[in-house]
Order: sequence, then structure tokens, then C-alpha cells
Amino acid sequence: MATGTFAIGFGSYVMAGLVPSVSAELGVSVSQVGTLVSVYGFTYAISTPLLTLVVGRVPRRLLMAVALGLFALATGGTAFATTYEQVAVLRGLSAVAAGGFTPTATVLAARLAPPGRRGRAVATVFGGLTTATVLGAPAGNLLGPALGYRGVYAVVGGLALIALASVLALVRVPRAAAVDAEIGASGRDRSVDAPISGGTTDLGAPGGAGAALPGLVAVVLLVSMLETASALMVQTYSSPLLTDLGGLTGALLSAVLLAYGVAGVAGNVVGGRLADRFGAARSIVLALATSVVALLLLTPATATAWTALAVFALWGFAAWAMNSPLQNVLLTLAGRHGQLVVALNSSIISLGTGLGALVGGWVVAGPGYAVLGAAAAGVMVVAVVLVAALSRRPAVAAV
Repeated sequence: MATGTFAIGFGSYVMAGLVPSVSAELGVSVSQVGTLVSVYGFTYAISTPLLTLVVGRVPRRLLMAVALGLFALATGGTAFATTYEQVAVLRGLSAVAAGGFTPTATVLAARLAPPGRRGRAVATVFGGLTTATVLGAPAGNLLGPALGYRGVYAVVGGLALIALASVLALVRVPRAAAVDAEIGASGRDRSVDAPISGGTTDLGAPGGAGAALPGLVAVVLLVSMLETASALMVQTYSSPLLTDLGGLTGALLSAVLLAYGVAGVAGNVVGGRLADRFGAARSIVLALATSVVALLLLTPATATAWTALAVFALWGFAAWAMNSPLQNVLLTLAGRHGQLVVALNSSIISLGTGLGALVGGWVVAGPGYAVLGAAAAGVMVVAVVLVAALSRRPAVAAV
């Protein structure tokens, strides 16, 4: 299942490194290429929760196989697309397929794992996505000039077929009939509704035994969307930005993009430890504030490859360090509705992805790359202010 999340994640994040290639081969502007990221993000955000309701009775293994098959067809078809409109439609189909596979694989990994190993099982599945995040943009930058965007997406289609073969050959769901029988008339799989951690549905929300605090949850979800939008404003156009402002190409450009991804993986780990030691709200404020500083430094940092690498690494570390603390706050405030809220957060992140790429494209087409970092920092400041205000609420301060 991790091979599947890797193929899907790679197909998504590789676009950041392919922006120049897609622009040249399709004869469209860089901002129009960024809109393809918006198409993917918006489609994923809208289709994933709806798909969850529609396919509730479909056996999980079959659902994953169909989703990977559709993803392989859509990405493989991108290799033969000749117009911008065709690529946009295929990106949308890829997003629908991703929404059918990734949440299903995550929950199924938790269900199939023995007691005491569920966390590791989920981490393994997400490990494919994390690895794709690190490798996607620099791989696109290196492979784009050699293979063209069509060749790269042919590779992505091949990865999806390998993942499909792996799922068919290796994933076994015991007592499938019994599992299917657990699905009620509403289409909800009760075995999936149970918390992954097991034991109890009370996550210790300060509002009461498992009580949800919807107003605070909504604000935290808004913070999640703003942070994602700010990051994708720059991340989507990072390759042409570094080339335009700093003259970075080839291996140097890939090194800077890789530094962002590797630092992001480290930040994801450290962020959880900071939350345990200093509290989730403080950790989020620290991470977001550091991201603001890094984004403001992006343009002057492009003066040399080393300063660009350092600032991109700082930004990646800070941007990803807020993930674990934010999930912790959401789970605590959501109470027994934790799984639903985490799923909703996935859609919110995809919405932020689409908005960030869209707004970033407007900035690139207007004022230009030189102000892109500052514009993204402005969006991030709003998120900092919201979290600072939230941290004064006892329900959040106690997390």
C-alpha cells in the first residue's frame, strides 16, 4: 500500500519540478501550469468525502485496485495529451483516483495490523507519501529536461501499475464477508469508524467526555488551509522562481528543492517532540512564525545557491513542523469525532493547495517572482494571528 501512496504522491508533487517543461511543451504560461495544481487540489478536496459516501459498500481491496487502475490510466494518458485542457481533465481524474486510494489504504493498514503495531502500519503507508514529497519536485526538475513532462508522467503511470500489482498480489483482507457485513445501511463501515488507537472514543477533549468544540475546530481548520495555501503559493512555482531570480538550474536547483523536502521530513519529526515538551499551540505559533521569516528571506536568499538552500531548508523544516501539533489540537478539540475531523482536514489541505497555486499564479503573472515570498508570508501572518488568539482559549492552551 505504501507503493500506492508513493506513486500517487509522486504524481502530485513532481509537477512543482515540471512547471518549466509543461509550460514549454504545451505553449502556455507558468501561471496556467500552476492552475493544474489547483485543479488537482480542488478536485481532491471535493471528491474525496463524496466518494467515501458513495463507495462505502465496496470491498476495500477492490476499491484500492480500481483507484490505482484509474490513476495509472489518467497519468499514462497525460503522457499522450496534446492540449492544456486535456491535461487539466486528466489531472482531475488523477485526483479522484487518489481520493479513492489514500484514505482507504490508511484505514485498512490500521485494521490489518496486529494490536500494538497499528501506528507503525499507518506510518509505513504514509512513508510512501512522505518519500514522494521529498523526491517529487527535484526529480521533476532533473527528469523534465531529459524526458519532457510526458515521459515523466509515463513513469508515474508505470509506478501506479507496480503498486496495483503489489496490492493484488500481497494485500489480503481476512474474513471479507464478515467485514462487509459490518457496513450498515448508511454506508458507514463501523470497523473504520473506530479510532485507530483503539480503546476508547474519548480523546480527552476539554469540553467534556469526548465532546466536540466545533467553533474552535473550524478556526483550526482555517489555520490549516491558510498554512497550506501560503506554502503552495511558493512551492508550486519554486523551480521557475529559483531560475528567474537566482539563475539556478540543473543539479543546483534540484539540491535546493531536495533540501526543502529533507528538512520537511525532519521538521515533521521534531514538531511532534516540541508539542510534547512545550504544548501544541506554542509549537504551531513558533513553526508558523519561522515560516514567515523564511518566506520573507526567499527573494534576497536567491543571491547565491548556498543561501537559497539554507532558507529553503529553514522554510521546509518550519512548514512541516506544524503538522503533528496541529493534528493533536484537532483531535483533542474534536473529541469522539476525531477521525471525521482528520478526514475533513485532508480535504481542507487539498483546498488550500488549490487556492495557493491559484493565488501564486496571479502573483507570478502580475508583480512577479520577486514578491511571491512576501505575499505568501502575508497569508501566513494571518494564520499566526489566529493561532495566537486561539492559544488564549483554555481548551487550546491545555493541549
